[in-house]
Amino acid sequence: MARASLYTIPPQSWAFSGAFLACVLLLGSLSLKYADMVSSDQVEVINLFGQRTMSPERVESLTEVYLGESLMKLDLMEIQNRFLEYPLIRSAKATRHYPNALDIYLYDVLPVAYIAIKEIMTLDEKAILLPLPDKGMLYNLPIITSIDVDLPNSEIGEVIPDETAQMLVNFLKVMRKEHQNIYLDISEISYDRRGIKLISATHGTTVFLGNEDDAIMNSIILEKFVSDESESGIISPYQYIDLRFDRQVIVKERK
Repeated sequence: MARASLYTIPPQSWAFSGAFLACVLLLGSLSLKYADMVSSDQVEVINLFGQRTMSPERVESLTEVYLGESLMKLDLMEIQNRFLEYPLIRSAKATRHYPNALDIYLYDVLPVAYIAIKEIMTLDEKAILLPLPDKGMLYNLPIITSIDVDLPNSEIGEVIPDETAQMLVNFLKVMRKEHQNIYLDISEISYDRRGIKLISATHGTTVFLGNEDDAIMNSIILEKFVSDESESGIISPYQYIDLRFDRQVIVKERK
């Protein structure tokens, strides 16, 4: 008669089997989640921050190509470089915003002045020549006049090759920072043998500030004079204000 034998599974084997089964279930769960994430990885929303100069048409042409693409596979550097091809964008940063959004942060150029060189263009704080924004003349900026309209070698994206224009840009940069009310009231600025000349946008008042070495100091005097004469902080409605003479403010009343 055959003798029956009894085999007992050691406790360690039960523990190993349980751990193995748990790993299989965990991997299966992670695989399902990954599959879900991949299937929902398509770009559905593009958020644009800091944009003030591009038209809706330009924005659409730069962004629509990424809609429906895999967020994980996007080349962020390529996206940034595409925006930087537009001259009025100074910096661009693209980031992934999971699960399905692309965020693009832009810093665009705020021009200092308009300038007429064959057509109306703009200059930034470094006197770099730039086109108008897509939407046209959006800013309340002074226009630089008395500059040769046929400047040679005037290329977009490069410093304007006119020393007078560069000097006036540096002056306006100081005005915008230190005397903003006056800066916003300038419609036109030029330079000739009498020095820097401003024309007020509000009253059409001509202001003579003297040569470039004196103009900054005379701007401080002008601001004090304007604040005494006008509660609104804009250039007073005289026919002209002349600050070219030491410690004097000469004005001419309108007739």
